[in-house]
This record gives sequence, C-alpha cells and structure tokens, in this order.
Amino acid sequence: MKTETTGSVTTEDVLNALGRYAREANESDRQTAVQLGVSRLTLKAWLRGVDPPQRCLLARLAGFLRRVGYL
Repeated sequence: MKTETTGSVTTEDVLNALGRYAREANESDRQTAVQLGVSRLTLKAWLRGVDPPQRCLLARLAGFLRRVGYL
C-alpha cells in the first residue's frame, strides 16, 4: 500500500496521519467525516484499512492533514 501521492507522501503516510488525527481531535467521527467531505462509513473503512481512499482523494486528505499539522 505504498501508493505515491504528492511528493514523497504515501497512502500509508496519509492513513497513519489520519488515524492520529482521528484519535487526537476533539471531535466525533461524523464531524471528521464532514470536514473531509466523506461519509462516516467511508472514514471508518479507511481507518480500519478495509478500503483505502481512491487516489483522487489522497491529495485532498493530505492537504487537510497538512493544514491541521498532521503531515
């Protein structure tokens, strides 16, 4: 699961950062999902590693995680 995104950030890097954000943010899964523009079920699938985000969403996730200081 070492798919490249922007620069040298991998899918694994993005998902690890998203997991840290989800654990540390003072918000519900639903709130996090709304911020990311995805459903709560999609967010949960990403966090469980069941269904990684599509390549087109990785840059958006990476951008969000950079803005909030997790990447």
